Amino acid sequence: MSRNYSIFIVLWILVQLLVKVDCQTETFIPIQRILHTATFIDKLYILGGYNVTQSDDGGEIIGKQFFVNDTSVTFEFPQWKDLTNINIIPAHAGAASVKGVDNKTLILYGGRTFEKNENMNSVYMFDTLNNTWSTYEETYPHKRSLSALIDSNGKMYLFGGRENNGEIVNKMLILDTVNLSWSEGSSLNAPCARINYGAIILPNQ
Repeated sequence: MSRNYSIFIVLWILVQLLVKVDCQTETFIPIQRILHTATFIDKLYILGGYNVTQSDDGGEIIGKQFFVNDTSVTFEFPQWKDLTNINIIPAHAGAASVKGVDNKTLILYGGRTFEKNENMNSVYMFDTLNNTWSTYEETYPHKRSLSALIDSNGKMYLFGGRENNGEIVNKMLILDTVNLSWSEGSSLNAPCARINYGAIILPNQ
């Protein structure tokens, strides 16, 4: 009887500890936002953005946030994980991102920082397997508010966008994400200048 009672007491204490720990664990719930990037690499990675309805000290909080959703879990109970503590990118909005041809790298270009109020001048690459960042810096027009596409050869196409001087352009920048080199596409018969658009690459095109 005494032994059973002791076991009961120990189990009761363990249950109380588990309840206390569970209550102290805060569930991360993302704040609504616009002008962020969303990149699917087995999981859904959300980075940066801006909230027009909520005060955020100039966007520093939301624009710096980096989090991931495990889409293998039902969306009825979304599993968000906050990765902001390993984010090296300045708080920003209006960037463009793609999944690399290695199927593990998130590549981000452009966007406007909140701190300096200027377009970012680096390409950022995130290794989703090791949770590590690297950067590629090369002098080229810095743009924001544009979309990005990537082909099977690792060429990242960036059309239009807004440059640092505020001008909206119809230039096509091409980043070779394998060899890390820039080039510029032909402007012949190019569409008119634009920002905040959508684009896709069609099969065999």
